[in-house]
Amino acid sequence: MKAVVVEEYGKAILKEIPLREVGHEEVKVKIAYCAVGGADPFAITGEIPFRLPYHIGYQASGIIEEIDEAVIAQGHKVGDRVTLDQHRYCGSCYNCRHGRETFCRTPGYGYIDSLMAEYAIVHQRQAFKIPDSISLEEATLTEVVGASMPAIELAPFNQGDSVMVIGGGSCGLTILQLAKLRGATSLTLVEPLEFKRELALKLGADYVIDPKNQDVVAEAMKLTGERGFDRVIEASGESEMIPPCIDMLARCGRIILFSIYPDNPNLSFESHKIWFKEAGIQGVFGQSHMFPRAVNMLPKLDLSYSRGPVYLLERFQKAFDAHNSRQYVRVLVKC
Repeated sequence: MKAVVVEEYGKAILKEIPLREVGHEEVKVKIAYCAVGGADPFAITGEIPFRLPYHIGYQASGIIEEIDEAVIAQGHKVGDRVTLDQHRYCGSCYNCRHGRETFCRTPGYGYIDSLMAEYAIVHQRQAFKIPDSISLEEATLTEVVGASMPAIELAPFNQGDSVMVIGGGSCGLTILQLAKLRGATSLTLVEPLEFKRELALKLGADYVIDPKNQDVVAEAMKLTGERGFDRVIEASGESEMIPPCIDMLARCGRIILFSIYPDNPNLSFESHKIWFKEAGIQGVFGQSHMFPRAVNMLPKLDLSYSRGPVYLLERFQKAFDAHNSRQYVRVLVKC
């Protein structure tokens, strides 16, 4: 089968690779669509130094073509439309048995990715039926929803608390909607691109801020009556946006560092700003255990931002170029 592979940093190629047989409790899925994920370009450049060769793709949907006879847990059958969790875990190590499957410690398990390809063979735990109301294109957002849920759940806020989201990518816009559903007020998106700010307002933001032409801290304090936000969720991946977070935070508030920062910045805050505010900083990584609930949330969200240009697998590089242009929230590859 054909798959997008990085064999040396700086370049991805479409390569013929062998497709193994379906194993115990596994399903074979014909990939329909795979989105260009936020981490994919950095995997190619090596800014995220995954071990090579690295197989691209972690936000995909497809149709089951073959099933091992031992597959019973999810009631799967040939022809089912499914969305795929790229994370494979053992279920037996310490972390798996304590609800931290994302941090499975067994060699050979973890993030398998490899979904920007014609086919995938996955364990039955990794394939989830898509609700009838959700298209295969929209279903590629399941990983995004699952990844975004910890931004809310690891530092939960009360109904009526004020929330700021920095960054209007697919995760930022998902976090925005999840915060709205939880009862956030003064819900604000910080985003330099006008079309994303306009989209955020349609998706439920109360306010938007343009960090290129407005003083973000001054605007934040104005919007909250000089109190600051109860939650500031940094989802832009731009490291220069991290230091202002503490200045925009209310007393007893929490900063959530959600994004991947390719420049791996050293963070420094004046300690008294944390101490006097009794502030907290929460990192976010992984989402595997939230994938089933993410599927359930799909019909509750406005997924219109999933619509963008679609490129054939043979033209995957064009998809990456479109993604890197920042003209679209989301770009898909039809596999």
